[in-house]
Amino acid sequence: LTLTDPFSMFNNQAAMAFVTDISIGLFSERNFMLSELSYNAGGVIFPTKSGVFGFTVTYAGFDVYNEKKAGLSYARLFTERISGGIQFDYLGTSISEYGNGSTFTFEAGLLVKITEKFSTGAHVFNPVRVNSGFVDDKVPTTLKLGVSYEAGNKVSIAAEAKKNIDQPAQFCAGMEYRVVDALHLRAGFETYPALYSFGAGINIQQLKIDFATSYHQVLGVTPQLSISYAFSKKK
Repeated sequence: LTLTDPFSMFNNQAAMAFVTDISIGLFSERNFMLSELSYNAGGVIFPTKSGVFGFTVTYAGFDVYNEKKAGLSYARLFTERISGGIQFDYLGTSISEYGNGSTFTFEAGLLVKITEKFSTGAHVFNPVRVNSGFVDDKVPTTLKLGVSYEAGNKVSIAAEAKKNIDQPAQFCAGMEYRVVDALHLRAGFETYPALYSFGAGINIQQLKIDFATSYHQVLGVTPQLSISYAFSKKK
């Protein structure tokens, strides 16, 4: 929730306010190595003098069952350390035997940089709990609260609590170690279900390539890959 990078548009729109360059991000994962449970996402961030705009699209599933999402977001700074953001979403669901359902909702976030090294953020998705487009099927509301801390120049620590109102609360935490500017190593865990993750990031000027895998003791591994690029402003 507190990381200010191209993937802020997926995690906490408020963090987009600290992104100063036009940026694109692509992400893909294959849950438990099953193509039917794949998840793919892409988006772009446009900073302007009036605030920061973003556009995202995601697709999860396969031809028999899939979920689609498109979001248009906006973020701005309230002060040098506080920002807010909002995103309006289109949600679509396709089930081969039942047809298609769609709806609109929104999500919003807040980010506070308490100090240069310590930040906290909050996010809510679908606070109005809209219907998915199918009879008696509500889209879940999700609440998140997170913190992060820069422990020196090489180590970052982040933690997050999240609650889908239809499920038990989850807790996740992770750590990043910057070996050199071009190579970052990461590890983390999540509860309910218990997942353990490991990964690395490679930075080549404005290009960042991140790969990781999470491990579930029963269902196995989930490989993940993301690529982002920031178009630096000409001096």
